[in-house]
Amino acid sequence: MSLPQRTTIDAAIDDSRHKAAAGIDGARTVSRIGRRLMWYLIALYVVSVLDRGNLSFASFSMNKELGLTPQMYSIGLGILFLGYSLFEVPSNLALARFGARITLTRIAILFGLVTMSMAFVTGPISFYTVRALLGIAEAGLTPGVFLYLSYWIPENYRARYNAIFTYSVPAAYVLASLVSGAILQLNGTFGLSGWKWLFLLEGLPAVMLGVFGIFYLTDRPNQAKWLSRDEKAWLANELEVSRLNKSPAEELNTLAALRQPTLWVLILGYVGIFCGNATVGAWLPQILHIYGVPLTHIGVVAAIPPLAGMVGMTMLSRRSDRRKERIGHTVACTVIAAIGYGTVAMSSSLSTALIGFMLANIGVYASLAIFWSIPQTYLPQRIRPAVIAVISSFGAIVGGWVAPLLIGRVQQQTHSLSAGMIVVAVLFLLSSICVCIAGRRLATQANKGTQ
Repeated sequence: MSLPQRTTIDAAIDDSRHKAAAGIDGARTVSRIGRRLMWYLIALYVVSVLDRGNLSFASFSMNKELGLTPQMYSIGLGILFLGYSLFEVPSNLALARFGARITLTRIAILFGLVTMSMAFVTGPISFYTVRALLGIAEAGLTPGVFLYLSYWIPENYRARYNAIFTYSVPAAYVLASLVSGAILQLNGTFGLSGWKWLFLLEGLPAVMLGVFGIFYLTDRPNQAKWLSRDEKAWLANELEVSRLNKSPAEELNTLAALRQPTLWVLILGYVGIFCGNATVGAWLPQILHIYGVPLTHIGVVAAIPPLAGMVGMTMLSRRSDRRKERIGHTVACTVIAAIGYGTVAMSSSLSTALIGFMLANIGVYASLAIFWSIPQTYLPQRIRPAVIAVISSFGAIVGGWVAPLLIGRVQQQTHSLSAGMIVVAVLFLLSSICVCIAGRRLATQANKGTQ
């Protein structure tokens, strides 16, 4: 199958783009785009992770007050991702059709309001219901942002900007660790428990960001008043080059792409990565408490692993960009995460557990950042919205729903999280194999398409 033939008009347009883009500093243009967009996307994702992850800090008093067992708590963790996955694809298709300004801001306002409503749950049923609604409200945020970045960031810069965005995950856990403990001290103020204040105060920023984003975000580069005409021409040319360098899969429609076995192997690879992302922060405060860390110090100690994750993710994603290699780096990061979880499972001291969590954080966040460069690089733009959403959905429903349930069941039956950590380590090893197989096949197809 050959790539679509370029017309005389296409050639004339490209020639005018090349002339207009001559002399443009590409790195400076991309940096300008990054400064404009990334702070908002990071802030948005920070509050989303904060609104998901604050449950681990609220659980110290909330579980007892609501009568939640470890298994019930695990169901609450996982049911969020069930709602999240069911609405992932429609949300991402809405972004492709209506634009980021409407879609991302709608997501932010809704999940902020739902987070605040967590303060009013009264038992297991209302707990499950609001957590499911939170997943529905937040559906499409992660793949939507990666899709949005693919409209703005040329291929050679994507891994580092994916990593910059992914900073928001460990940054949110650092922020949650430092802020949530302080908010819990409001316990009893105006007759509200500390965990209720946690949800009320940490849900409000999302609503504010959503309203602000309506006036701030720009859907596409050609609509950006803050870019010059020549900068727009350079960016359009770079994005077009990336599009034309795709594999013969360019002519596939979305349904045909989803019938490709290679894509489903890649999806299986993402399941393990998402499993790690769903568990790396959810159980850390409780594990630290098991090792005797006082509640007043847990916030500070819990900030150490995500800080290590930020540093490791930066180094590995930049290395991936310099070498223009995605697959091997993703595989290496999943192996690092597996080693980290295995270390936590086998640890017998706080220091060893912290080392394990640091390795796990590095592997989880770096693999998450670099992994998304694979579909962004090798999938044609026309099918990218739906396929990226499908990858994210299956990762959420299997990695985010099954893993917490499994760990909760293991904890309740064995009174230990070690077996659950081993399960996550094995999933990461399986992910490394799947990403290696699928990634190599996609790369081979892309190379054939450019020959």
